[in-house]
Amino acid sequence: MIRKIIEKFLEKYRIPKDAGFILAVSGGADSISMLHAFKYMNLKILALHCNFSLRGKESDMDEQFVKRFCDNYGIAHSVRKFDTTNYAKKHGLSIEMAARELRYTWFHEMKAKKRMDYIVVAHHADDVAETVLINFCRGTGIKGLTGIKPINGDILRPLLDCSRNDILKYIEAHQLGFRTDSTNNSLDYMRNKIRHRIIPVMKEINPSLLATVSDTCEALKETEQIFSYGIRALQEEIMDCEDDEILLHIGKTMASPAPYTLLYETLRPFGFNRIQIRDILNAHTATSGKQFITDNYVLEKGRIYWRLYNNRKRQQQTIEIPTPGTYTIGNIQFEVFRFPRTEDFEIPTTPDIACLDSDKIKFPLTVRNWQAGDYFCPIGMKRSKKKLSDFFTNQKFSTLQKQECLLLLSGDKIAWVIGHRLDDRFKITSLTKELLIIKRHKQE
Repeated sequence: MIRKIIEKFLEKYRIPKDAGFILAVSGGADSISMLHAFKYMNLKILALHCNFSLRGKESDMDEQFVKRFCDNYGIAHSVRKFDTTNYAKKHGLSIEMAARELRYTWFHEMKAKKRMDYIVVAHHADDVAETVLINFCRGTGIKGLTGIKPINGDILRPLLDCSRNDILKYIEAHQLGFRTDSTNNSLDYMRNKIRHRIIPVMKEINPSLLATVSDTCEALKETEQIFSYGIRALQEEIMDCEDDEILLHIGKTMASPAPYTLLYETLRPFGFNRIQIRDILNAHTATSGKQFITDNYVLEKGRIYWRLYNNRKRQQQTIEIPTPGTYTIGNIQFEVFRFPRTEDFEIPTTPDIACLDSDKIKFPLTVRNWQAGDYFCPIGMKRSKKKLSDFFTNQKFSTLQKQECLLLLSGDKIAWVIGHRLDDRFKITSLTKELLIIKRHKQE
């Protein structure tokens, strides 16, 4: 039966039988039955076994069993031992996620090295039901109820139509040995609680539970596709980009058929959770400037838009300009040069060029980020002092724009809020004989 299911799978998804298959083999009944079936289908296979060193001698015995099984059946194989616990600590991962990362990294390395085409794992129908229930218990959207994908890139799961009972019948019919992971019986794990306590009761209610779950997952896959299509269409209506920010139109979001779902699906990839989404929606009429923060991102409310930007800590940027020349800070280049004042000279109006009175400038100049307490005398205000923070507020700067704003200083005085406003103390007058010109270029 299992061979027929695999053959049907390969035909359905048009997988060529002359392809090369890497089989993930733990030594359990599911992977051993899959390995045996692939072997007698005369396919090009390589068995890989991971020893995660998590169960002491038991892990080593699993490894030895897989080696013997492959040797007895003449199957090409390779094993690898990992220090999973230290890897998890080093990378801040759970043991489960560390093992997954180690496993698939090695599988893909071997796939490239051996010039194979696919990685095959032995998830089956019971795994699908367990996964759906786990996702349901943790909280999920439609996608989390669609089960396990039969194909995910180069990863194949040909046994999803097999139940655990089907696998055990195949094992018995071919008199195959297999290993049992002792932790599979521990009720300390959610999956095991669902497997041993919940699913048996559900099967009493519905003996065809696995088939029902499978059918439901198939229906929800198409539902999820329609849902995703609708979300993308609505996102095109509410989203825009401005430099490094994503703008979300507040009014259009609130007028959509499902503001909560639309905003959740849009912001979830940036680390925002359901509670935050409700808070964001409840505060949609709040004053501008209110922020909602995740590990790496900030959503800031404006008058018309929510502004989303990366909030990774930015290092203070400072460079000294000792003489005229070309200088770089971050991705910005400055050209600094002197130019004689002539009668036909016209002051450029582009925000990327500053023209100052050279005699009023003292080298070295400094370019740096703004700091609390900074003030300057905006041109046209006749030397009236203004706090830079107040200037930002009046100009309706977002938090991101404030963080990225650079200043040009002569001594301890701000000569230019770069790209925005000159200081009146350094402006060109009728008495100016020589200009100091600073050009800003953004580099890609």
